[in-house]
Amino acid sequence: MSLLLRRGIAGVLGLLIVLALCALGYQAVHRGGAPWRTANPSQDARDSVMGQARAFMKRVNTYGPDLVQGSTMPTYRTGVEELVTAKFKADFEQNVPYAEATVTQTGLERETTVYAAGVGDLDLDRGRATVLVAGELTNSFADAKHPDDAAKRRVADPQPYRVEVALVRQGGRWKVDDFTPVGAEAQQQVTQ
Repeated sequence: MSLLLRRGIAGVLGLLIVLALCALGYQAVHRGGAPWRTANPSQDARDSVMGQARAFMKRVNTYGPDLVQGSTMPTYRTGVEELVTAKFKADFEQNVPYAEATVTQTGLERETTVYAAGVGDLDLDRGRATVLVAGELTNSFADAKHPDDAAKRRVADPQPYRVEVALVRQGGRWKVDDFTPVGAEAQQQVTQ
């Protein structure tokens, strides 16, 4: 082979290497540092609905005296209402006064921990999904003799829960449309 042909081949190979590195760099920048990852709308939607279901369960089941203004919990209401459909908001508004009354009358403070969430069903064409969420609630109450002393609160045993959260896509966002207990908790409610 002639020297000129070898240099030509080396030049073309060098150019291909530079172009490949440029393409890899472009992909890394535009795909968040994972150039080998392909777009997966189904997995992205799964992650989104699980995130919304987790956020909803934390917001709806975490409240206490620190949120009370007058006799209501406006910050609590707003936080939950940001994640729900108009249909669910109407149901929530009917029931939230009971939680507010319990907080103002007994000093109830409720915290929730979400342990796991998994997609039960996902229909991207119809914009509907269900997510199963498992966690536990911990209630505490103000001490009658020292109602303002946080260190003397009476803490109840944690209560595990499992719920099915139904979500719908509205305006490009997943919103909670309903939730229902599943498993042992659902059967306890039926028998009580």
